[in-house]
Amino acid sequence: MHELGIAQDLFRIVEDKAKKNNLKVVTKIVIIVGEASGIEEDLLRHSLTDHVTPGTIAEKAELEIKKEPLRAKCLACGIEIDSLRISSSECPNCGDDDLEIIKGKNVYLQTIEGE
Repeated sequence: MHELGIAQDLFRIVEDKAKKNNLKVVTKIVIIVGEASGIEEDLLRHSLTDHVTPGTIAEKAELEIKKEPLRAKCLACGIEIDSLRISSSECPNCGDDDLEIIKGKNVYLQTIEGE
């Protein structure tokens, strides 16, 4: 379960941002999970709420996890392709198979709120 390690890494960023902004309590955490990241949202949520945040400044924080849709770019013709149009590993415009994922493969902290 690599979600626990990712949850721990994300929480270190939360702590750092809270410290830099002089927050004593974190009330909300918003995390972006890319559609192609391979991260299970439920396992990430479980890792954060049950294993990482208890007893911390974010113990009672609202956790919002947003999905980021997949987006790719064809390196042959330059067209950008959204997840609804990606049905194979080929570009729907030119048929080339040289596609690069440009969005939706990462997991990152979007924002925190606190007092």
